Amino acid sequence: MTLQRSDKARAVVGVTSNRLLVDGVHRDWLRRKYVKALLHHAGVACVILPTIDAEDARGDATRAIMNALDGLVLTGDESNLDPAVLKAPASHPAADQQDVEDGIRDRPRDRLSAVAIDRAIAIGMPILGICRGLQELNVYFGGTLHPSLAEWRLGSALMHAEKPDRPRDRQYDAAHSVRVCSDGALFPIARASEVQVNSLHNQGIEALASALRPEAWAPDGLVEAASVVGAPTLQIGVQWHPEWHVSADPLSGRLFTAFGEACVAYCHAKKH
Repeated sequence: MTLQRSDKARAVVGVTSNRLLVDGVHRDWLRRKYVKALLHHAGVACVILPTIDAEDARGDATRAIMNALDGLVLTGDESNLDPAVLKAPASHPAADQQDVEDGIRDRPRDRLSAVAIDRAIAIGMPILGICRGLQELNVYFGGTLHPSLAEWRLGSALMHAEKPDRPRDRQYDAAHSVRVCSDGALFPIARASEVQVNSLHNQGIEALASALRPEAWAPDGLVEAASVVGAPTLQIGVQWHPEWHVSADPLSGRLFTAFGEACVAYCHAKKH
């Protein structure tokens, strides 16, 4: 059965979930901040994409969902990326390793992102990667990550890490500036050569994939945003979290608005 939508219906985007393991029970979960930002600032409807177990990675369920959508959002998460799994989503973990370990690894999410990115690129749909999502785009295209920024450059970990001594909401306040590329996809959205962003991540881009172009850098040289080279629409990832204070931060609002406009344009183009 083909998904039918009226001409006045909103564009619909897929949003990646994460895997949560509590008392031996597996759950997919997603923070409401992403949904609210997409509904109220991008103007799109959302479908939450379920994570994928290794034995299901060769199936076509996620690909079928993606074909009916108008955009993809790769959300953030506390877990570190497993590049080997993202590059080979049907691979199984070693017998002595868990697929899911809170704050350390989330291989079902890695598999979901691998399949979703692959399909989104193949059909040319808009992509917005947020924090972990930027890192996933980089690894998917062959780039590498610093396993921990604490081991990279003196002071970098302090600049980019969570601030656990602050209330949760204040952890997402601006943490440092980023320099925006003047001729890239982000500059028309940012409308400035330097902007302030929040920062809550342990890993970061080491070598940027050749299929991506840098869009912004932190003061320590870390790539903070990148877009897909030659993309037919907006396909971009940012290292910060624009969803958190989207109503108060102009850059965050414009980023979601630009993504929503790209999704609407993609939706209309499919109908004609």
